[in-house]
Amino acid sequence: MAAWVYRAHSQECDAAKFGLVPGAGDSSAALTRVLGACAGRLIRLAPGTYSFRPAGYAQGFSLPDGTTLQGARADLPSPTVFEIADSGSFASLLWIRNASRVSVRDIRFEGSKFDSGCARHLDYGHAITLYSDRGSAASIEGVALSGNVFHNFNGLSWVTLNAQDGSPGIGMNSAIAIEKNSFKSDANLVGGCADREIGYSVAMVSLHGSDESGHGLIENVSISSNEFDARFVKQAVAIWSGAARCTVENNEIMGAGLNLPAATGELGRYAIVVYNSAHEKPGLFPSDIRIAGNRIVNPVSCGIYAASARRLEISGNRISGQIDRNDVTLPKGAIALNHVDDARVSGNDIQNSHIGISVVAGTVRMEGNIIAAPAGGIRTKIYRSDGAPAEIQK
Repeated sequence: MAAWVYRAHSQECDAAKFGLVPGAGDSSAALTRVLGACAGRLIRLAPGTYSFRPAGYAQGFSLPDGTTLQGARADLPSPTVFEIADSGSFASLLWIRNASRVSVRDIRFEGSKFDSGCARHLDYGHAITLYSDRGSAASIEGVALSGNVFHNFNGLSWVTLNAQDGSPGIGMNSAIAIEKNSFKSDANLVGGCADREIGYSVAMVSLHGSDESGHGLIENVSISSNEFDARFVKQAVAIWSGAARCTVENNEIMGAGLNLPAATGELGRYAIVVYNSAHEKPGLFPSDIRIAGNRIVNPVSCGIYAASARRLEISGNRISGQIDRNDVTLPKGAIALNHVDDARVSGNDIQNSHIGISVVAGTVRMEGNIIAAPAGGIRTKIYRSDGAPAEIQK
């Protein structure tokens, strides 16, 4: 993997010179004009609120090759804000579609309350999408999303990486960095499907390659040093089939699904999930995933859940407060591994969780984990592949 390093552009572009200024009504036409005029350059955005007012469902805005959107710091009292009005919803506000060397930095993104359409099998309400099309000329390389704040998007994922079957993929030759961002959900998040059954995965960051074949992959993604307030979604990070050689490290994840309505059955409220979405299809298992150094507090079903994945490292994570006791069809636990091959689980500190580590079949090596179970809790629960009774350590 060749690391891609952000460097200042030789030419910068002031968005205000092309009419993209805060507080000027609907900024849609001005952003389109700026992206055309300043393609391949660093686009500086003044502090203030830029409003985008779709009339119903709209597509969003595509960032050209080599382009950087640079805000005025998302954590300052006067940040650069991209706000979607409740008049409609974008499939994705920003698209990085078959484009490389693109950065989005220091912008606060505010989602819309307009219905995402997911209950009708529509797919709206994303913030930023990296999308590799079938048959496109080259993979997507050298993308950095850094220092942004994402608040209350109601799509099935907020930051989305999607490589279509037959596409050249994402990150095949260089790093894709999602780092030092803040993802915030609260009680005002409406219009999505997070409160529905387990079949609706609602994640803040989602990586999904092809389920249909080994052509259309996502690799070399680093999800690091982000803050996730995931109380009103189901997952902070979801990694699906066709993803490999990715890291999830040094993130803070709070309350995955904790404040969603109470429900029975399988809830799928996982802080981090690694899942073979291809099932019996020929898509590739998620593999070579490193999950390390994360702090995960009050996940409902699992802090880390992995199913039919290969070559995982789960190390040095601090997980507390897992509460889901429905350990029947799918395993539950601060760390729950379901038919995972070649996994190493080491040096994790697990406190006050109903189940510390749960393993169903597969090949898992565990060493140096600290597990303190509450009264009535279970430290480890291991189901062997030969049908023998579970080994339970309380």
